[in-house]
Amino acid sequence: MKYNFDYDINESGMLIPKGLAFRNRYVEVPREDRFRKLYSYILIDIDLSYALEFLVRCINMYDDIDRTCYFQMAVIKYSKCYSPSKKDGRSQLSATKVYKGIEEDPIGCHNKFIEMRNKYFSHDENDFKASKLGAILNIDERKMMGIAYPQMQAKFDYFETIAILMKLCEITKNWIGEELDKEIECVRLYVEQRGFDKLNGYKDLKISNT
Repeated sequence: MKYNFDYDINESGMLIPKGLAFRNRYVEVPREDRFRKLYSYILIDIDLSYALEFLVRCINMYDDIDRTCYFQMAVIKYSKCYSPSKKDGRSQLSATKVYKGIEEDPIGCHNKFIEMRNKYFSHDENDFKASKLGAILNIDERKMMGIAYPQMQAKFDYFETIAILMKLCEITKNWIGEELDKEIECVRLYVEQRGFDKLNGYKDLKISNT
């Protein structure tokens, strides 16, 4: 069973549940490698929520700089869900599993956004290759006046692209929601078998401010 509730955070960083009709403690279950998938799904779900919010803001923006910023952040957040992490980091999603049975070539679109993130936003590989250098010549005096470079960066058809990315985020978020519910139930059964006394001996869950 997944618990959804409001909470306060006291001065020491301890989480205090609100609105529960019983005396309670919010204890921290020690980390285990078998919880990695659950931690990963939680973080991915958060990233997708941010990506969707960024896209909504992108639609409502009229300033090109603001729109570009929100769009890039959305692409990066989405791509992060499918990107490999370091050894002890989160588990990555498989686009083949998430988009299985979905029509209209979602994997092709997905690959384009991953490429966009890698080659334009994170490492600007394509912008670097497209960079040009020019020399301004004075034809009459037959001499070079200076060096100039056009400020060129990739442009995107935002509104059409936003709609596609938003759909991919929604599909992924629905998939994650279903998998998250399954994983939470598995973890609940695993933790619950330890018994109340052992669980009550765990320390209170605190949020670090650092």
